[in-house]
Amino acid sequence: MAQVKGPLGALSILAALFCNVFASKNNHCPPLGPVLPAPTSPSSHPDVQVATATLGQVINATTGTFNATAVSISVKSVHETSPLFDFHHTPPQLDPRGASLIDASTLYRIGSVTKVFTVLTALKTSGIRMEDPITKYLPRLRELKQQKNGPTDHITAVDWDDVTLHALASHMGGIGSDLVTDLASFPVDFTKLGLPPARDVLGCVGFQGIEACNETDFWDNFGKRNPVYAPYNRPLYSNTAFFLLSLVVESVSGMPFDDVIQSLIFDPAGMASTSFAKPDDKLGAISVGNLDWSTPMGIENPAGGLYSNTKDLLAFAESILTNKFLSPAQTRRWLKPVTFTSSLGTFVGAPWEIVRAENITSDERLVELYTKGGDDGAYHVMLVLVPDYDLVAVILTAGPESSSGFVQALASQVVAALVPAIDTAGQHAAAATYVGTYADAATNSTLTLALDGEGPGLAITHWSVRGTDVPAHWLNYMSALAQALPPIQVSARLYPAGLEGAGGRSAWRVGVDLGTPEDIARGNAGLVWAQGSCLAWALMDRVVYEFGPLDEIIFALERSESYGDVTAVSVELVGFQTTLRRVEV
Repeated sequence: MAQVKGPLGALSILAALFCNVFASKNNHCPPLGPVLPAPTSPSSHPDVQVATATLGQVINATTGTFNATAVSISVKSVHETSPLFDFHHTPPQLDPRGASLIDASTLYRIGSVTKVFTVLTALKTSGIRMEDPITKYLPRLRELKQQKNGPTDHITAVDWDDVTLHALASHMGGIGSDLVTDLASFPVDFTKLGLPPARDVLGCVGFQGIEACNETDFWDNFGKRNPVYAPYNRPLYSNTAFFLLSLVVESVSGMPFDDVIQSLIFDPAGMASTSFAKPDDKLGAISVGNLDWSTPMGIENPAGGLYSNTKDLLAFAESILTNKFLSPAQTRRWLKPVTFTSSLGTFVGAPWEIVRAENITSDERLVELYTKGGDDGAYHVMLVLVPDYDLVAVILTAGPESSSGFVQALASQVVAALVPAIDTAGQHAAAATYVGTYADAATNSTLTLALDGEGPGLAITHWSVRGTDVPAHWLNYMSALAQALPPIQVSARLYPAGLEGAGGRSAWRVGVDLGTPEDIARGNAGLVWAQGSCLAWALMDRVVYEFGPLDEIIFALERSESYGDVTAVSVELVGFQTTLRRVEV
């Protein structure tokens, strides 16, 4: 910690610019994303081994009472060849049509997880731009308003020219979820609610024996549906949106959607068992009397029709995080929120359901989970990506004792058990690679890095350049106003920038926290929004000398006999125009 000029009363002024509140342990405000590199061999760490063993016992106790529900859970680091955790429950009661033993090859219906595949297929199909209105590819949609009996306006007819492919992929198109035109299509007697006999029941929803809707059904009837919202107004879950995306893929590629997804997704990822076609029953997780296993989905196939298993889904998720489908920049763009929801902790991507976990790691920072749930009758599943830790997870269930809520609870249990242990493994790896003292006698410069347990990233416990205490003068670098202010406590920490260069170079950035945790909390007290003073995203790269940022530090990594594996041997202080050699571990 260092002291710089500035009154505590001035914190209320500076809070909007500099302070951070309740964003992490001790009110540190790290940049969003990983604060240390993900460990490359987490399964060898003792904490991870204990966590996986304990998790297995807990889940076995939970599912051990299931008499008719199959469960498969698998978790993998993209840096390792085998799963960290692999669990399969074979219940005593299973339909004789299906598999008698549940394992990594057992197939489940994965419901709406299919939407991730459909969006990725559209992203990879040459000639498709997600920012285009869908009418560029399907102009016939404009004709749907003719199905209305009376006049049309924004309330009664979708303005398809305003609906982009991106809006459809992120549930922002404002269109209804399914084709069904009347609740009487379901096997329920709605006359008990005082409704008259339905006059125009479509009767095709792919629901336990009811015939699945086909493309003709859509073109003949969807125009009778009112829009729910204007495009990009607010999120509205829509299965129909993904059928429309599949039509765009077919229009542009000139091939059936099933063939395109096979060539662009399944084959490159090595997903030999995943398909829209019903597999051999003997390969499936089928609960007793289950009708959902073989029910056709019709036009909702692109929204929820796939069959898959943990083996294939891990390969798929790993291929996403290792940029096998898209370029690194395209992948990063895809793994971002598009809109908020009514939940403070849930955002919507394309088509990700993005949640933020708090206080599961020792630094108590936000960890984002990119998830997609799927529900199809007796099948309840979830795909989870944790980019901060290069971690992927799959949870598949089939049977009456499961539910979407149960799968969400399982996912939370898996994350809460494994992420802290993997975080610890990452800290230990970072300690060996980066922690120590770096110095240059010629310029009288020293940098000491530590893992102090007090916050995220690497703590900068000492930093002087040419005899000057850098943190003590940081606020002066940021603002001339600080020259006239009483002391404010300053702490500096170091975070990876995610930029790797030739010759084993890795760029990191300094994050500075101003004020004690109590000072920061007081500075935030007048704000009506949570964590409003956490502004790491706005404060980096603000001070530059001869085009070199003062907050950029570049490690040179080498395989060293002195330190063992690949490790940092020097740091370049870019803005200060000096390089320090590692002198002490």
